[in-house]
Amino acid sequence: MIGELINSIEKIEVPSADRKFGITRILKKYDGIPVYIKDVNGYEVIGNLCNRETIAKSLGISVKDLTRHMLSCMEREKEGKLVINNKLKKEYIEDDPREINNYPIPIYYPKDGGPYITSGVVIVKDKDYGVNASIHRILVKEDHLVIRMVEQRHLHCIYTKNIQDGEVDVAIVIGVHPAVLLAAATSGDITFNELRYASVLMGEPLELIKCDTVDLEVPPGEFIIEGKITKEMEEEGPFVDITGTYDKVRKQPVIKITSLKRKENPIFHALLPGGIEHKVLMGLPQEPRIFKGVRNVVPTVKDVVLTEGGCCWLHAVISIEKRTEGDGKNTILAALASHPSLKHVVVVDDDIDIHNPKDVEYAIATRVQADRDVVIIKGAKGSSLDPSIDEDKTTAKMGIDATISLRKNRDDFIRVEISKDRF
Repeated sequence: MIGELINSIEKIEVPSADRKFGITRILKKYDGIPVYIKDVNGYEVIGNLCNRETIAKSLGISVKDLTRHMLSCMEREKEGKLVINNKLKKEYIEDDPREINNYPIPIYYPKDGGPYITSGVVIVKDKDYGVNASIHRILVKEDHLVIRMVEQRHLHCIYTKNIQDGEVDVAIVIGVHPAVLLAAATSGDITFNELRYASVLMGEPLELIKCDTVDLEVPPGEFIIEGKITKEMEEEGPFVDITGTYDKVRKQPVIKITSLKRKENPIFHALLPGGIEHKVLMGLPQEPRIFKGVRNVVPTVKDVVLTEGGCCWLHAVISIEKRTEGDGKNTILAALASHPSLKHVVVVDDDIDIHNPKDVEYAIATRVQADRDVVIIKGAKGSSLDPSIDEDKTTAKMGIDATISLRKNRDDFIRVEISKDRF
């Protein structure tokens, strides 16, 4: 599935790379552009795969339709169809669990705690909540794994609920369709079935394979790791987070590997920490949530983007069709409430291209009076990914209303355009 996509997109091809820092150098050089590395420890590697253009192409839509498509699909998540197709198992080779040390799993940066799986979709199941699919960084040790679990996320909730019974079944799938990655990066209600959502995103049933050593069904990725999350804890980290800065070391749960499978000629997906792919996969699923939250108070919202400069997490730009004075400020407040990690938000009119930083800056330069249009909120709960956050986890948040005041003559603000007609 991922191989078909790779063949259909424009990409940079590189003959070979070392998995220790070599993959990183190449992916950083071409950050945001898909890169296919033909040989890393005898394996093929794809990186920078999921930019906005590739995700849109994989879903058969345009980039400008991504937010509305995701929102529509999230609202129809229960309609997703999952089909077990165990015939796909014949495509896989069983490896000894220690063979994972020969896989092309990168060491990205000099201070990393070791090789890290960064694109693995982690799948667990709970008898009350159902299936959960999510993405977490996973440190590879000699014969086991250590997984970073953020306390507020659903995986941690399911783990703490079930670990008292001894161990928690888990599967990690590497090299999946972008729709599965996008779905796994989406935060819904704890009963939200990410795999069904992926099916709706794709517009077709999602095939699954029954695992051999754990009670789970998983999408047919390039690599499948089955295992048990245990009560045992080990140090995880240091590791680079979305801001490109190092996260701290913590005690995190150990995963015991029970089965290791790969396709005969698998393609490993290396997701660069702090790269554009990392930012897009984290931020893109938040845009429909912000859009929906803003739409509740400003129905004429047009589009939302979490910007790359703001790590696709801390900064948003929102375009609206302004109809009443105050729409801009209401949009700011709704956006901050919809995505609590948001730190700064700019609201613009719908003649501004929110994907063009120069256009957004133009709106700020020509349509903003700071004493009237800048909103500052002190002492709000901030994002743990922001290195400037205060010790008590609070931060100041800011909104800029860069829309044209309805008290002004709109014609004074509209940029001239040359007629397309010939003179």
